[in-house]
Amino acid sequence: MISVVSLFSGCGGLDLGFHERPFDLKMAYDNDKAAIKCLIYNLKAPAKVIDVTSDQFSEELEILDKANVVLGGFPCQGFSKAGPKNNDDPRNQLYLAMLKAVDRLKPQIFIGENVDGIAQNFAGAFVSKITEDFKKIGYKVEYRILNAVNYGVPQYRRRAIFIGTLNSEGPSFPWPKPTHYGSSRNGEFKTLWDVNDLPDMFDTEILNTGVSIKDALSDLINQDDSFPDHKTVDNIRKNDIQIVSTIKEGQKLCNVRFSSTSVYTWNIPSVYGETSDRERCILETIGKNRRKKIYGDIPNGNPLSLEVIKTLTNLEISKDELDSLVKRKFLRTWDKKYDLTGAMFCSGLYKRPLWNEPSPTVLTVFHSPRYMAHPLKNRPFTVRECARLQSFPDTFKFLESGIDTNDAYRLIGNAVPPLLSLNLAESVKTYLSHITITNENNSSTAILQ
Repeated sequence: MISVVSLFSGCGGLDLGFHERPFDLKMAYDNDKAAIKCLIYNLKAPAKVIDVTSDQFSEELEILDKANVVLGGFPCQGFSKAGPKNNDDPRNQLYLAMLKAVDRLKPQIFIGENVDGIAQNFAGAFVSKITEDFKKIGYKVEYRILNAVNYGVPQYRRRAIFIGTLNSEGPSFPWPKPTHYGSSRNGEFKTLWDVNDLPDMFDTEILNTGVSIKDALSDLINQDDSFPDHKTVDNIRKNDIQIVSTIKEGQKLCNVRFSSTSVYTWNIPSVYGETSDRERCILETIGKNRRKKIYGDIPNGNPLSLEVIKTLTNLEISKDELDSLVKRKFLRTWDKKYDLTGAMFCSGLYKRPLWNEPSPTVLTVFHSPRYMAHPLKNRPFTVRECARLQSFPDTFKFLESGIDTNDAYRLIGNAVPPLLSLNLAESVKTYLSHITITNENNSSTAILQ
């Protein structure tokens, strides 16, 4: 059997590929009570609520047997695109707990997981530091940015995967081969591992079309909440439902980008208030011109003066007229000029993805339609739908495990997609099939039996 120890386990997304034969999940650790409760219920594996930076964890390491594999999806908020990028965020240093565990347990291989931003933010300094720190304790480390959509997950989700191997003279790690198309999306930096065509490095003959939201969820459309986890939170705001009901597939609420994918606040009077034809002409004129270089070089758009707005609209507009739009929060003032309020809020919120394409990255806030609405229904995705988009099997129960709905959404959004984990587990088995270890009786034995 291949013994496995998991750190920062969450609800068990990464562990799910490593908990059945020939793997033996000896122990999982996380400081989140709801996560451990969910993991124990579903994986029937030993797990503890523990802070890996504590003295208690140091004591745990002393009594643990050696492990063949150590897993660690160490927290990543300081690198995430979804929040502020903070070089000094203490969570950026939590990989040191994994370093300590690997040094103590001396696995043949470890897997570390983080957001793709870790490779780009701070000029990649953390990737270099992680690589060097593990090298000092005897590990050869390599990393790739893998996109879950390339492994049959119905979701674009890029993650940096670190593989550390103890035997520097041993075989190379056989990275899992992509099975599905899907590459970097608009706004994402390109990587060496984007699957555009059939790159030689993947040695793959045929790739399937990415799994769509429809493929994953169509059978749930007419299911009621008696289906396990097919529930949303109870306190969805009425205004949120009114807003998403005006947004079509592939659109989002965005005042400052003029395209067919944008829906503007002034076109939702039931929530944002009435506007006249004249006022909408003013707002749309500002929107169409605010990014033109003739009016400035601010990357996200330039405020326009009253005189410029009058010229562009060919209307005799008063300051009071624009100030009225400011008071109603359609416009804001900046250096005695005017810009759309959407440059500060309501820009890219209330998104509705395309039914026939893979989902955008599932986040912890998918309980609210403010961040993502179901493609066909005027509501957020249910817990089960989010779990499906993350490739959790329906046998993996969240609410039945005793956690609440908000915790379920949070744990799902933070998880490694199990299907990606299963692909990594297959690669680990292949790698370890060529490695021998010394067992507890100091006799040489093959790991895979």
